[in-house]
Amino acid sequence: MDSVQPKFLLVDDDDQVLGACLDAEGVFVEPTESDEGLTVEILGCLLAQRLRDYLEGSKRYRQRNPLDSLWLQMLDVAGEPLVDFWMGEIIDWRSSRLDPERVDIVALWGFDSPSAGARDVWERWRSARPDQPNQWAVYGSEGRREWLTIVGRSKFQKGGGPDRLPGSVYHLDGTHVTDEAAFYVAIGEAINGPGGYFGWNLAALDDCLRGRFGARAPFTLMWSESQVARQSLTRTLEGADDAPPFFEVIQTIFAEHDVDVVLR
Repeated sequence: MDSVQPKFLLVDDDDQVLGACLDAEGVFVEPTESDEGLTVEILGCLLAQRLRDYLEGSKRYRQRNPLDSLWLQMLDVAGEPLVDFWMGEIIDWRSSRLDPERVDIVALWGFDSPSAGARDVWERWRSARPDQPNQWAVYGSEGRREWLTIVGRSKFQKGGGPDRLPGSVYHLDGTHVTDEAAFYVAIGEAINGPGGYFGWNLAALDDCLRGRFGARAPFTLMWSESQVARQSLTRTLEGADDAPPFFEVIQTIFAEHDVDVVLR
């Protein structure tokens, strides 16, 4: 490749780099009823020989040397992988308008693309990984959901660390836990620090409590300002008129895994 800092990489299923790209247009999309017809234009790509051979090859060559999956990998400003997006079929390519020695690629898009309304959350992560708790608190419910999406996907990008020993004590700051996404972000930070992951729905929380996600039960969770969540997390699960509110469901899941929750 070269010394210019790319914003995106094109990678295959084995994380082999097939192109280093300066920018992309169409990554963030407005909500629609269908993703059909959405495209992304990846700009200023310096191609590895394998991808160049594929694009320049005949139909027969591409059939014999398929690229079954191609991913658009967003990098942060330090050049570290942030999130991978699945990319559909390449439908066009041409000399780049940014640099004639590079290539612009047009591909089908939309399967797991982020929403246009959450662009600032993604750019916040791209410019600097979270290094303080509650940096997500300035966003509304949509922004918090997108923050949680980035947390989950970036966790699986970089993998997890070892669990702390059973009997550990963790502190959950409940000051801003006014919606369900905020709870998952806050518990992730309590267990694994700023930007940390510890589930994104009830099933994932239950899975995390079984170990391999930073904490090993039994442990103690000190939950400050818990009345904020008690008053806010009142949604009941569908299917039962007398179902407990979300806040109580969380407590039940913790208790089932021998987690001592101290509500303050």
